[in-house]
Amino acid sequence: MTQKIKNENVLAAYQVLSQAKYGKLSDEEKIKVWKIARALKPVADGLNETIEDANAKFKPEGYDEELQKFNTVKAMMRDANADMTSAPMGVAEADQWYINVFTPYQKLVNDAVSEFSKQEVEILFEKLSEEVFGKLLASNEWTMGQVVMLGDMICE
Repeated sequence: MTQKIKNENVLAAYQVLSQAKYGKLSDEEKIKVWKIARALKPVADGLNETIEDANAKFKPEGYDEELQKFNTVKAMMRDANADMTSAPMGVAEADQWYINVFTPYQKLVNDAVSEFSKQEVEILFEKLSEEVFGKLLASNEWTMGQVVMLGDMICE
């Protein structure tokens, strides 16, 4: 059966299903879940590629080095024994970098890919019965958000 799903939801579902454990499923049920993941994969990969492309095209000069410094400072702040005098940048400078560079960069990428993320695509797969979906849930330790999202998408 063909399902109309937003690209962003396909990506989220694929990320969960691609890591799923199939322990409590019969061989036939494993194949059915695997086929759903395979049907989602091309759309998920396409959106991932779009996001990666936007990230690369819009990345400010020197971003990776500054991000590494920022992450080092934040890690040092969580460590009560850290010598902040050896930090690669000051706390105030790290906060300003986050506000002035990181946040606008992320917003630009999100704005650029938003149209693609919200587009609906048609994907052909057979939905799982509630019984099979229950076995899949029993085989995995998913959050309630992941369960609801998957249930709405792949369960009858």
